[in-house]
Amino acid sequence: MKHFCLQTFGNKAIKQPKYGNLDRVFSRTSKFAAIALATVILTASTMTIVADSANARDINDEFLKPKTSLFSVYQSWKHKSDAAHKSETDPKVTPVSAPASSKTSKAVKVRQKSLSADITDEEILEQNKKDANDPLEPLNRLVFGFNEVLDFIIFTPVSKTYRTIVPTPVRHGVSNVIANAKMPVTLANDILQGEPERAKTTFIRFLINTTAGFGGFVDAAEAGGLPKHTEDFGQTLAVWGVGSGPYVVLPILGPSSPRHIVGRIADTAATPTTWIMGDLSLFEQSTPTIAELVSTHESLLDDITNLRETSPDFYASVRDVYRQSRKSQIANGNVSIDDEPLPEIPDE
Repeated sequence: MKHFCLQTFGNKAIKQPKYGNLDRVFSRTSKFAAIALATVILTASTMTIVADSANARDINDEFLKPKTSLFSVYQSWKHKSDAAHKSETDPKVTPVSAPASSKTSKAVKVRQKSLSADITDEEILEQNKKDANDPLEPLNRLVFGFNEVLDFIIFTPVSKTYRTIVPTPVRHGVSNVIANAKMPVTLANDILQGEPERAKTTFIRFLINTTAGFGGFVDAAEAGGLPKHTEDFGQTLAVWGVGSGPYVVLPILGPSSPRHIVGRIADTAATPTTWIMGDLSLFEQSTPTIAELVSTHESLLDDITNLRETSPDFYASVRDVYRQSRKSQIANGNVSIDDEPLPEIPDE
């Protein structure tokens, strides 16, 4: 016998199922609760995996390197560059007990000749210009000056106010939330670059920090031995062999390159917040980007100040910092400056 109940509406009686539709029984709240329960169960199993892999952290040694600031990266690179140049200009004296071969002696003579006084200052400047890969320098300097004005009027005061008002733990939490929201992009690029171990680390970090880390506010995964790393589509293009192109300075965003610009566009399209906030106003959609700009600028405030005070040409220094920073990111931190090999000279 079918079970129906009658509901009177005016003079009409409408037949309705006794238990209602399935969508009314399982409301959105109950669905969300079911998803949250499944996430907790998955996180528990993930924590077990992390605990089992804690004794094998030597696999992830490349991730355990201490974090360095952009200014420290530039200083380290500058120091190694000067040391390499000094070793070239001061050739080693061969001991008497180990006479150098004629081939080596000729190579040293060629090197000394190339570093002689015949090289003019104009030639050195021309070589530096080629290394900088900055054919748009006049235009870039104009945009750089515009960004400096914005930095002086807006970004630096906002960053200082943000640092003064917001406690350090909260600022770190905001930075962690922003980084955690970009983890899906990092995961996708880890996979595209053929890095399964790094992709596994990114996936586990995202699960742990999203749940146990209260949406990423607390970096619980790093406390469990899984340090964070970032990847973007610009780095993926570099791994695929795509050249960076000329150096470009963008308004507000700052140093970049054609490859980096394409990567930014692809990453923005793939970021979950882009789709979640798609129906909101333009200002509301820009909120995550504004928060990231302020948080990043605040974290680099001291480095920027030091670099500006110690650099004879702030524009050129920022350009060098950007190039070395991107090079380090693309190589996953494994960057070294190799001495130029001596030229091969055949024996007569």
